[in-house]
Amino acid sequence: MTPIIVPDVNVMLIGTTISQYAPSQIIQAWRKNHVEIATSELILKDLRRAFSYPKVIKFTHMNQSEVNTYVELLKSSAMIVAGTTPVNVSPDPDDNKLFSCAIEAAAEYIVSTDKKDVLSVGEFQGIRTIHPTDFVRKLLKKGRRSTT
Repeated sequence: MTPIIVPDVNVMLIGTTISQYAPSQIIQAWRKNHVEIATSELILKDLRRAFSYPKVIKFTHMNQSEVNTYVELLKSSAMIVAGTTPVNVSPDPDDNKLFSCAIEAAAEYIVSTDKKDVLSVGEFQGIRTIHPTDFVRKLLKKGRRSTT
């Protein structure tokens, strides 16, 4: 069974870079159908905005055409949900969209680098929050071993 995850914007951004990074391994696993990504238009809007920040452009080295291709790939290959279920679980109200998306997608995990506002929640309605490094170590690598 392929786990359904909701990666935060940072995971999706970093996932476009160096392959040793856990977020990159997660995006690669998604491209190989080892995980299913769920997201919403609200999250994708935040992703597009983040890709326009000068420090992100410098980090990812992606031009606008590459950003558009990546976002379109997400839109066509990820599970897109409305993300409008009202929730109030994160200390940062803006992060509630991750939990709303996860509920609607019946996701098992929210994969995030945000220790303060997302990872601190731990679990909500059966959805676990997990750091990308822990997700790769505990789930992706474990899953690969069990299938070989």
